[in-house]
Parts: sequence; C-alpha cells; structure tokens
Amino acid sequence: MSYKIGIIGCGNVGISYAFSLINQGLDINEIVLIDIDEEKTKGKALDLCHSLAFSKSYINNIKYGEYTDIKDADILCITAGMSQSSNKKSRMEDIYGANEIISKIMEKVNASGFEGIILVASNPLDIMTYKIAKLYNKGYNKVIGSGTLLETSRLRYEIANKLEFPLKSISGYVFGEHGDTQFVAWTSVKINNTYDIEDYLTQKEMLEIEEKVRRGGFRVSSLQGYTCYGVANALTRITKAIIYDENVELPVCSYDKEADVYITSLTKINSNGAVENKLYNLSDKEKELYEISANVIKEGINLIEI
Repeated sequence: MSYKIGIIGCGNVGISYAFSLINQGLDINEIVLIDIDEEKTKGKALDLCHSLAFSKSYINNIKYGEYTDIKDADILCITAGMSQSSNKKSRMEDIYGANEIISKIMEKVNASGFEGIILVASNPLDIMTYKIAKLYNKGYNKVIGSGTLLETSRLRYEIANKLEFPLKSISGYVFGEHGDTQFVAWTSVKINNTYDIEDYLTQKEMLEIEEKVRRGGFRVSSLQGYTCYGVANALTRITKAIIYDENVELPVCSYDKEADVYITSLTKINSNGAVENKLYNLSDKEKELYEISANVIKEGINLIEI
C-alpha cells in the first residue's frame, strides 16, 4: 500500500515535514499541501516537485489542494496555528488564538470525509491534540500529537554532546506536557542500553541538561526566529511507524484515559495509530511530575471549555 499524506499549515514546520518525508524514501505516492496562502503554497509544492529527481522518494505528486482533496488521504498532519515568536515565554500564550484556528480547521476536515490518522504539531500541543480528538470523534487511537519526541531527541543530543559519546549510544525519554512541566525520566536514560546515566553525570549536570532541553525550542527560535527541522523529523518518525506497522514505542502525545488528557507517555504506534500507552518504569518522583503535567494540561483544557 502506498500512502497519501495531507498537510494543513505549510509554514516552516509543514514544509520541513514534507521535505523530510520525500528524503526518507517512505512508501508515499502523494502529498497534498493546504494553507491559507494559496499562491505561496503552490510555489512551495512546485519547488518540492523539482527536488524529487534527486530524492529517495517515489512520490508522483505534490500539490496545493483543498480540503476535498484529503478525503482519501491516509494520514493528515496539522501544523497550522499561531505564528512562532522568539519573545514568547510559554506555548500556553497561544491557547485562545490556536483554539479558534483549530476549530475552523476541524470543521472543514470533518466535512471533507477524511477518516485516517491525524498527527498534530500545533501549540499548545497537548490541549490542541485533545481538542482535535474530541472534534474528530473517530477514536483516540486516530489522533496523535508529536508530544515530547522532539525533546527526547534534544535530550539525547545534549547528553552525547556533554559526554562526547556517539549520539546513537544514548537512550532515554522526556515525558509529560510539551511545555514547561515536561520532565526527563532519568530512570530511563542509559548508555548503550546498559549503563545508568548517574555513573557519568552529576546531579548538577543533569539539571543543567534538563533545562537546556526544556528551553531548547525557545533557544532555537531566539536565534533563527522559528523551529522546524527537529519537529519535522519527529513527525516523519511517527509517520514511518504508521506506514510500516512497526508496533514501536515512542514518547508521543496520546490519550491517557485515567487522567482524561492527551499527554506524552511511551506509546505503541502501528498502522492503527496509537494503540497502547504506558508510563515506563517511572520513579515515585517522576510519577509526581507526570501528574503535575496532567493537571496543567487539564487547566488549559478548561480554559477553552472543550
């Protein structure tokens, strides 16, 4: 089966995701780009098409489209939202504007007849993912947020950089809110899947790395005005898990039935979407941090009365 992908919101993140897809050679035959700026998006689609001959992709068609064009899509990625800014202190600042944008988008998505899996990268991520799932109403497994998959990548980079170890030798996860209350599950962090990180880093160094991870997106935005490549590759990793029915566990934003929120936990992803999640082997302190994150997300949900 060859997949059709729709992308709603073709700014820096949406187009970087499309570029990532075509350069990783996934089993995709068509990408539809939807954005309020029709002319610019048509130009981006053509520019991407001009790159296909030298990519790993077998995609036949990348085009600007309307919502009617996503009816038969398999995966829909929503990156649309409030514009990124280097002077924002928190992703929660966008909640009211994002709520209005997502409401309008989902009305059109539902009217299109789309029935596939939705990936979400719109901030505030956990709250918007929850809202989309409620409006879509086709099962919580069908809606997945990028969550802290990007922060997990940042964590592994920072540790590898600090220790001067190969990046692929580092494992470990960031869980909770895609925001200020996210936390590193240090109990999960290993070197070569064997050695505890406490044997290599002091508590002070661990706290410094965690803060770098937490503020990583704002750091990038302060330097170039936005983030795009990291989250694009994170979205592509989730897409790959769906396309190839991998049954892989990733730290992504999925539905926690007990807490009634979307929040990042270790989530099993396959062709049916997010089919199972768990809290890894968290310490008591890490479980408390997870609950704090869940409560912050609930407060945000209550602000927009989903």
